[in-house]
Amino acid sequence: PVFVLAMTEMVMAEQVNRLIGRSLSNWVQLIFATPVVLWAGRPFFERAWRSLVNRNLNMFSLIGLGVGSAFFFSVAATLAPRFFPEGFRTGGGVEPYFETSVVIILLVLLGQVLELRARGRTGAALRALIGLVPATARLVTDDEEKDVPLATVRSGDLLRVRPGEKVPVDGVVVEG
Repeated sequence: PVFVLAMTEMVMAEQVNRLIGRSLSNWVQLIFATPVVLWAGRPFFERAWRSLVNRNLNMFSLIGLGVGSAFFFSVAATLAPRFFPEGFRTGGGVEPYFETSVVIILLVLLGQVLELRARGRTGAALRALIGLVPATARLVTDDEEKDVPLATVRSGDLLRVRPGEKVPVDGVVVEG
């Protein structure tokens, strides 16, 4: 709702200002943006604070600074527009940046969800590949062939892979 209202104001500023006005628009955006910034954005602010305390600035420092600045400027514009210079006022109030803070949080959260899904899929693919490795290999010695655990195979051992079997290790084809 915050983004839709803010973008509607950009496209149809006169109609929105006549219909609800700048002050009411700011209050509606404040009501809808506050839970997103303070609840959904809380982990970002915590990580930003830790990065500042540890003097190890990172992506969360930037997110915390950007979202915090946009949100608190917007809160001030909503609660006390008279303290802003005349040049900041449009349509009877100061234009807020609630949509900026909300959209940044939502995009970062979406990125983290996509990253977690990709990691999960990568882990599943690796587990599936590991599952393809056979547990034993057929070791060929001077007088016999025997199945041995894969962990006992050493470089230089001669192995036989019969048709349809999985290749247990990397190597060089000697015959066949």
